Amino acid sequence: MNDDKSGGNDDFPRYEPTDHPEDQPGYGSLPSYGGSHESGSYESSGNQGYAGYQAQDNTVNSGGFTGKPSAIDSISWAFRTVFKNWKLWILGSLLVGVIVIAFSGVSMAVAPAEGADASGAGTFVQIASYVIITVVSLLAMRLALFQIDDPRTGWSYVGKDVRWWQPLVIMIIIGIITSLVMFIFVGGSIFLGPDAGADASEEEALEAMAGFFGVMAVVSLIGLFIQPLYMLMQWFAADGDGVGRAIKNGFKAGKGNYGQLLLLTVLNALIMIAGGILLLVGLIVAVPVTLLATAYLFRQCAGRATGQPA
Repeated sequence: MNDDKSGGNDDFPRYEPTDHPEDQPGYGSLPSYGGSHESGSYESSGNQGYAGYQAQDNTVNSGGFTGKPSAIDSISWAFRTVFKNWKLWILGSLLVGVIVIAFSGVSMAVAPAEGADASGAGTFVQIASYVIITVVSLLAMRLALFQIDDPRTGWSYVGKDVRWWQPLVIMIIIGIITSLVMFIFVGGSIFLGPDAGADASEEEALEAMAGFFGVMAVVSLIGLFIQPLYMLMQWFAADGDGVGRAIKNGFKAGKGNYGQLLLLTVLNALIMIAGGILLLVGLIVAVPVTLLATAYLFRQCAGRATGQPA
């Protein structure tokens, strides 16, 4: 017989809903990785999902800055930032200058005048100065990147999250290559040039000196034009890339933004010269300006976050 509960079917009983998972309304639907979920989502479980993974992809033009890199804008932003955050950058530059002057004075006072002890003391002072310069440079690079990301950057950021060995390895590689090139050119000019020994005439000595300075000028000019191709490599390393990726990305970004990087190199040199002309006092502004301008243009060329508009 038919009844209302059987729905017209006497052979099969009616299936009543249960609390099993397969009877729930959302069973069988695919999860969404892009949005938020009421339960079981990547975000609610503490994971970033695909969007978070992409945010960590530090390749050239992976996101962030999408405009056109500009050396002028970078320098303008750097000047404003140095004077706005003067307690960090101007006072910090002044502190570094005082330390350098004090270290130079102490090294001259304790170094013997001559002999084997003088040679050993000179070597120690030279190594110590290299170490100090390297440590300060790495600290300053990290501070510059912090300044781009957070305008509240201050003294509490000094030494925070510094990447030490990756930029240092790239510095060493670049230093070795440039030293070899200089040695080949300069050494070759001395070896192949006219004899300027004790028996050389005044004319020969002047000719040798002119040839030497000519070679130095040519090497410096070549160095200026190839610098944009490698100047960002250590910045990529300081910003999170491994050594191999930093070299690759640095060359790619340098080649793609060669004109602006060359312009920045020239303008930075002029700023440093102007700072030196002002009785060296201007260097406490010139040094942080050139550092911050380079960091800001690096972020633009890399297509990464620039934090604040130029």
